[in-house]
Amino acid sequence: MNVDQAIRKRRAVRTYTDAPVPDETLDEVLRLALAAPTGSGAQAWSLVVVRDAAKRRALADLVIAGAGRYFANMRHQKEGVSDEEHAAWGRDYANQILASYHDVPVWVLGVIVPRGTYPPGMEEGGHTDDLLSVAFATQNLMLAARSRGLGTCPTTAFWRFELDALRGLLEIPEDVEPVVLTPVGYPKEFPTGRPPALRNYRTWGTLVHDDAFGHTREDPETAG
Repeated sequence: MNVDQAIRKRRAVRTYTDAPVPDETLDEVLRLALAAPTGSGAQAWSLVVVRDAAKRRALADLVIAGAGRYFANMRHQKEGVSDEEHAAWGRDYANQILASYHDVPVWVLGVIVPRGTYPPGMEEGGHTDDLLSVAFATQNLMLAARSRGLGTCPTTAFWRFELDALRGLLEIPEDVEPVVLTPVGYPKEFPTGRPPALRNYRTWGTLVHDDAFGHTREDPETAG
């Protein structure tokens, strides 16, 4: 599978088998992830790879628990439904759609590792560079995984509800910043078509602006 195919066929995978990922394959994916661009060449990142069975189970539990809280927060609470009932719905839904997370053979957490003192006035920009660097590495990881028949699902929200538990489980120091977590494993099947969230899909031409913002490819006044 070439890179174009990997980009087009990558999907968020939420149903996994328990088939193990060979060490050689995982190492290839990790090395390609870390070939990503890095701000100032600083490599202010690390990848925490979780393969221990007990830790994988505990990590899946906290992700699913956080997902339950996330879903409840994001969905409008119906009239006549109590807070407890709405929270229970969120938990049930998370357990329903993410149940196979307990079968995932590998989890990878991308983190920012402080690179030291930034030059005066560069703290905010430097942190943004490091954040983007972890994002670039994660994208590399997802595409390298897809080209090898592996599924991923980048997660930036669910585990934040359980951040203290995540730090404790993976022994992450306070000055190291978790950024994005993904399962890595063989899917029961790869999703096809557009995700439900993109049913009202905006075509690429509406998202590309030529020479100035607002001059989109599908604007009849600018389309050539």
